[in-house]
Amino acid sequence: MEFEGINTKYNKDIGLDKESNITIHFHKRRLTEDQDLFVREGDFVLYGKLFYEIVTLAEPKQLFGQIDHRLEISAKCIKAREGLFDAT
Repeated sequence: MEFEGINTKYNKDIGLDKESNITIHFHKRRLTEDQDLFVREGDFVLYGKLFYEIVTLAEPKQLFGQIDHRLEISAKCIKAREGLFDAT
């Protein structure tokens, strides 16, 4: 898990806006084989008390250089706006 901090930017329509980004590194085999889970863009994850939406997925690392075997799934996430996702 990498917390990329809180960035402030100016949005012409709403003024100043703060955004928070994280990158989560999942162990692919642990997710798919052990827990039968699949991570997809658009999914939400809970980090602390905040929900983040997965916007980009990548499989950057090979398993011991084997071209057909990937070790991890990296998910770039942005903080979900309040009211966008209801987890109740």
